[in-house]
Amino acid sequence: MKTTKSIWTLLILTFIASSCHYDLDDITENILIIDPNDEEYIEYKWWILTHKSYEAPGIYLYNETTETIELKLDLPKNLESPHALAYDGESLWIGGNDENESIYELDPENGAIISEIKNIQTEGIALLNDHLYYSDYKIINKITKDGTSVEEISTQNSSYNIPDIAIDDNNLYYLRYSEKDPVIKIGLSNRKESKINLTESTGTYCLTVSDNEIITINPINEILRFNLETGVFISRTPTNIKGWITAIAPYNNK
Repeated sequence: MKTTKSIWTLLILTFIASSCHYDLDDITENILIIDPNDEEYIEYKWWILTHKSYEAPGIYLYNETTETIELKLDLPKNLESPHALAYDGESLWIGGNDENESIYELDPENGAIISEIKNIQTEGIALLNDHLYYSDYKIINKITKDGTSVEEISTQNSSYNIPDIAIDDNNLYYLRYSEKDPVIKIGLSNRKESKINLTESTGTYCLTVSDNEIITINPINEILRFNLETGVFISRTPTNIKGWITAIAPYNNK
């Protein structure tokens, strides 16, 4: 898509330059043309979850770079309040925050249910190696992918509930309902917690980490990036996804 746009842009500019006797270099001096073959070109893709009770529910594979929806999957029929999403490079994992919910493992190509872990109510899911982590009020639970409990991680700075969680290497991150220091980092080896003050309020239910950045989505469905260590705001990008976005997960994480 970007390549096609670039070609057409150059053709149009060439026509204008020849018709009006302008120098093409002068016209294109301040125009950015993105080339997918450029070494600095980065394509950002995300799995995005929208709530069942609002407009356009589903699971979307969203290409942020081209601003296109590449795939839309239906939600599991019995999932009442979809809030949690993660991707391990092979399967999607999705959970909900209503009574009698399950965590479902889905085929990312067609949304078919591969497995189901029953009786788990959650707003956040994260994956690390062969284990799955999910938030349950002020507790973060670690289980195997077949549902066997491994351990409970108590949190020290959470509010009533934990809206979302994410994992990056040896650290786990969780959201809390707070305008100040909304993200908390937990060392998985020592359980030490530290607060990260995002420099711009997001009012979000969504959290993930990717490429040394904290990623959230604000109430008007913009993707926001922050420095993973300092919380300093980096950028915001609008999406064309409708409805209430409740979770985001990197497509390229393995």
